Amino acid sequence: MTTATSNSREHAAVGVGPGAQRLLDTAREAANGASHPARQRPALASSDAAALCNALATSEQKLAAALLLVDELRTQELLLKQNVALLTEAVGQAHQFAYHDELTGLPNPRLLLDRFNQAIARAARQHKPVALLFLDLDGFKTINDTLGHVAGDSLLKQVAARLSACIRTSDTACRFGGDEFVILLPELDGQDSAAVATGKIRARLAAPYFVGGTEIRVVTSIGMALYPVDGRAFEDLLRRSDVAMYWDKARGPVKPSLRRVAVARMAPRSG
Repeated sequence: MTTATSNSREHAAVGVGPGAQRLLDTAREAANGASHPARQRPALASSDAAALCNALATSEQKLAAALLLVDELRTQELLLKQNVALLTEAVGQAHQFAYHDELTGLPNPRLLLDRFNQAIARAARQHKPVALLFLDLDGFKTINDTLGHVAGDSLLKQVAARLSACIRTSDTACRFGGDEFVILLPELDGQDSAAVATGKIRARLAAPYFVGGTEIRVVTSIGMALYPVDGRAFEDLLRRSDVAMYWDKARGPVKPSLRRVAVARMAPRSG
């Protein structure tokens, strides 16, 4: 066996001819060239660019999907806000109908009772009387029979407006039913204060009303009951004030005064 030395390396040359040696050398050169960084750079750059383009396309698709989702969420948010507004309005209307008179807008008996209980709780601590006034419009049926129910409703609305205007913010004017009203006067200084308030209300309601072309004057019968002198429960005070109202009405039936009045008309504008 013959040993040849090339590039400080020893190779076994047993049975290797010149042609085979050339093939072996060519393979080594090819391997060395493939592993050289300078020769790999173009291929690597092309591969990186393709990967970057794919990643960019994927990101754009995800961004488009995210923007679409944001638009859908904004639309849903707008719908939810509209639904909340509608529900809030519906709740407000339900509360209005549950605790207020539909015709006059005054508190109804349910709300009156709630405020009475609150007033009694304060009166127990402050040792101040509470008054309940029962009001009835004398001869109201005559107005409905003569002028019609529309005129009667208009008169009731005007009465309600006057009651609201001549009581304190802490008082409550309630339409109890038909032409009957109940007024709650809490935290009074004494019975005289209730009498003064009653006189003020009576005078305010005695002023003429105008419905269409008719002047209407009505007399209001008023009865009063005081807590705790006349009772402590709402039903007891309401019954006592109702009885007192009929005693007031017993002075004699007073029919409403109806008088046609001239309705001023604007002169036509010239030119």
